[in-house]
This record gives sequence, C-alpha cells and structure tokens, in this order.
Amino acid sequence: MRMDMAVKNKVARTKRTRLSPEARREQILDAAKQSILKNGLQQLSLKKLAVEAGVSEPLLFHYFSSRNEMLQQLLERDFTRSINSLNNSLDGAGSLDEILRVYVTRNYDQYDEESVIGILLAETDIASAIEEQRTKNARHREKLLITTISETLGITRKKAAMIALMASASSMSAAKYASESNMGREETIQTVIEFVTAGFESQASDR
Repeated sequence: MRMDMAVKNKVARTKRTRLSPEARREQILDAAKQSILKNGLQQLSLKKLAVEAGVSEPLLFHYFSSRNEMLQQLLERDFTRSINSLNNSLDGAGSLDEILRVYVTRNYDQYDEESVIGILLAETDIASAIEEQRTKNARHREKLLITTISETLGITRKKAAMIALMASASSMSAAKYASESNMGREETIQTVIEFVTAGFESQASDR
C-alpha cells in the first residue's frame, strides 16, 4: 500500500515537472478563467485557485505576484487572442458584405458565449492593463470599416461613421434579443446582415 502511494506521488510530481514555465502559466490562467465563469470574479482567490489549478501556493506566486496581476495577464491573453482572431477574419474579407458578416457574426458570438473578457473589463484596475491596446485596435478597426463603407457607397467618411455606429447598435441589439428568445444563430446573423445591407444601400450616393 505504501509502495503504491509512493508511486502515485512520484507520478504526480513527474507530471507537474513536465510542463514548461509557459505551459504552467497557461494552465493557471485557464483554471482562473474557468473559476471566474463558474463562480464569479468576487469568489476568486489565489489560495482557492492554487487548489483548482493543482499547484502549490508558492508556485502560483512564482508566476503571479498578486491576484490583480494574474487577472490583468488573463485579460491581456484572452483579449489578444480575440483581436488576433478578428483581424485574421478581416484580412480574408475583401468586400463590405464580407466585412459586415465578420462583425455581425462576432457580435452575435460575443453575446451568446459567456466571456471572461467582458467580466474583467468591468473592473477598472484590471481593464487599465489593456487600455492602450484596446484603443489602438478599436481605431484601426473603425478606420477599416468606415473607409470601406465610404468608398463602397460613395458617401463622406462622417456619414459612413454614423452608419457604422447604427449598424453596430442594431447588430448588438439583435444578438441580445436572439439570445433571450432562443432564435437560431444563422437565422439571426442572416437577418441582421439583410437589415443592415438594406440600410447601407438606401444611403448610397447614386440613389
């Protein structure tokens, strides 16, 4: 019996040491993310997190000096992943219709799927970690969308900006309604695209 326990402990130690520092850090951040989504941000403590992540407290503090630092790194990681995914999708979009589908789909999925990003952004001291990155990316995306709308419809950039704002608002409202009324994903996305496209076409300069 003692031999079995010794073997199990040895195996457990071996499994822990096999992870690289980066992989261990990712493991802890993943555990934090799941804990927040399941129990809420206020219930998260580094002591509880160490248990849930299967690591010792000293090891956890080796990677993160405080709860706030850990949450900031979690936000930075997931926000960067989200932005990279969006930018990759936009890189493959060559027309206004394709760009519109990317944004509408993203709006729907962000509302439909519980995201730790939204939870962390609500905390000012945590959100400050990505403020510059968030602003820079927002300006870049807005510039792309506004430029495409302006050139496609032959309208001024100011008018294109207003149309983009209205399209975004309608897309988010539709995502909220669809989630609450159990409408299908594809039906919702297609309905929003048709609605916004009709609005775009009504503002084209040749009308």
